[in-house]
Amino acid sequence: MMKVLILGCGNVGGPVAVQLMERNAQDVELVLGDRNLEAAQALATQIGHNVKAIHIDINDAAGLRAAMKGMNLVFNFVGPFYLSAYPVIEAALEMGVDYMDINDDHDVALKIVSDNSYNERAKAAGTKIIIGCGATPGLTNALARWGANRMDKATAVRMCWVCMFVPDYLSPGVWDHLFHMYTGNVTQYLDGKYQQVPAYSGERNVTFLPPFETYPTSFSGHGEAATIPHFIKGLQEASIRSFFFPKAGDDQLRRLVEMGFGSREPLPGLDISPLQFFVKYAASDLGKSCINVEMPEEGFPGSNANQVEVEGMRDGNQVRLTLETHLLKMGGGDPTSVCARVALQTWLRGGLIGDNGVHAVESAIDPEPYIRAVVKDTGMILH
Repeated sequence: MMKVLILGCGNVGGPVAVQLMERNAQDVELVLGDRNLEAAQALATQIGHNVKAIHIDINDAAGLRAAMKGMNLVFNFVGPFYLSAYPVIEAALEMGVDYMDINDDHDVALKIVSDNSYNERAKAAGTKIIIGCGATPGLTNALARWGANRMDKATAVRMCWVCMFVPDYLSPGVWDHLFHMYTGNVTQYLDGKYQQVPAYSGERNVTFLPPFETYPTSFSGHGEAATIPHFIKGLQEASIRSFFFPKAGDDQLRRLVEMGFGSREPLPGLDISPLQFFVKYAASDLGKSCINVEMPEEGFPGSNANQVEVEGMRDGNQVRLTLETHLLKMGGGDPTSVCARVALQTWLRGGLIGDNGVHAVESAIDPEPYIRAVVKDTGMILH
């Protein structure tokens, strides 16, 4: 029986734990670690078998290592990952435990794949570090690999996601991540090299299949642009763009970024940063009423769509393959938790590919069965 430690029992980690134990309770001893012990205990009670809850703070190095003792895998769901990934990875390497996460921060992904010491240390420990096992990155990476595998040589991967702007669904950690991915410079792989470009630059009109439309997408800071050119060799471009619809929602988020609400620096004379203020304000009734935007009543698509365009050569001809996923209903099978659970089950079955070391979904998981499992369990439409 495999021993798994899940860190973070919130909107993603909690559903992953439930889904996993519904399907694999006979194969797993599960430990739920959270700073909020009561929440972890309530989740453990809900699951009810082969599971226990512990209090854990990822900034407590000794406690983190003690929690990992005897574990086979730690799956990190504690965001934002530009703060949480490094201490948990360090502990996993020291304790000889496999590591997975749903990291979606571009700078973390670039650091982990570019600093070869992580890869060498994981090999020496006999473990795998697999980052970005959510929906985007995660599913998008698998789509890129699936497309690249159908070519003799892939030369470009252009990714784009569009999502309904619904602030009521955004947790403090998600707001933190959004500000991080749209503030300052972000990672893109252009002209055969990593480049730091301004967030919201590189505007490109991207046309999706109906019921989605054409959107003025722009560069954003997500991990795909860091890992995909590292693991899919020979690319000249790996870029990621995004857009929130309706346009009023995208404009709203851009204004909040420009006003500096993503700053973590305490304000002079106050013991609070703009970000700390904003996440509390956004959770209030007043904040929700002011941040939300009006949604069209009819003819409006559902929650989100991903598009992955892969260019390359096949049989001496230049070809382009476009893959799309559509999730048309809010409140269905959450794609991030389903993607993470499918990745975890792949690990549990011994189905990962590649040697020990640093990986992302495109180098660690066979794309086709993974994609089909995710589509089936989320109700997505794959084009």
